[in-house]
Amino acid sequence: MPIAEQIAVQLRGLIRTGRLRSGDRLPPVRVLAGFLRVNRNTVAKVYVALEQAGVLSTTPGRGTFVTASAVSGSAGVLLPLVDRLLQQARDEGIPAGDVAALVSRRAGGARRHPRVGFVECNSSDLAYFSRQVADRLRIVLTPVLLGDLQATLDDLDIIATTMFHVEDVRKMAPHHEVVGLMALPEFATLDAVAGIAPDARVALVCATEEGVRSKAQSIRAVGLKCPRLATATLRQPDRMETVLKSSDVVVASPKVLERIGEHIPSGARVIAFASVLGDEALQLLDERIRSWTAP
Repeated sequence: MPIAEQIAVQLRGLIRTGRLRSGDRLPPVRVLAGFLRVNRNTVAKVYVALEQAGVLSTTPGRGTFVTASAVSGSAGVLLPLVDRLLQQARDEGIPAGDVAALVSRRAGGARRHPRVGFVECNSSDLAYFSRQVADRLRIVLTPVLLGDLQATLDDLDIIATTMFHVEDVRKMAPHHEVVGLMALPEFATLDAVAGIAPDARVALVCATEEGVRSKAQSIRAVGLKCPRLATATLRQPDRMETVLKSSDVVVASPKVLERIGEHIPSGARVIAFASVLGDEALQLLDERIRSWTAP
């Protein structure tokens, strides 16, 4: 499946599940492409295709927005039924992930069982995302560091990764099905990060050094020119306190913000920045697993 099509499917999923609503503004092409670390032309192609399909509309000078028709089509008829199903599941104490897996199995018939691997470049993100995928799709998953992928190719049929690494993984595994999942914060958060003033003193705090490297790369990838970015981890309390004390903007995940709240200056702007795999990304992977056939 071409990368542009994978992105388009997941954007449609964001609309279908209500994470994107009519009138919501999408990030500019350069911001979304920068964050996902894919070619700008790929995202531009997606926006044009979805605009031609009536899902998006672009107003010069204002941006690209979800159209009303995108959320009021035939799928909208099913939303009340889905809401009732989820409410009944909640009443019975059944997790939403179990409901999604059940619907998926009923829709796709007998499930095939390809060997699925999940690839990330660092151990903390690998553990975080692999656990999400395995738990919510209820599958056996092999976590693989990007540097170890070449040695494990013979043991995998489908390789999932975040969109950050999909190009690299495709080059390393040209004969495998590679699924790129959009791990995104809210689009408003991307806009907030991209809009940080160039002269602002920005503090980036993460739990680990690996997290710092990954988030710093994402911050710069959205086009932010921020020479005054200072970083620290929770394992560096003295440095963290120094970095926070002189900051105008603090960027951290919601969980980290809970830990450092008392150290953030009262006048500092706080941006909760966390990348999560939404249902639309997991649904794409689930569909690719179900449609897989042994060569």
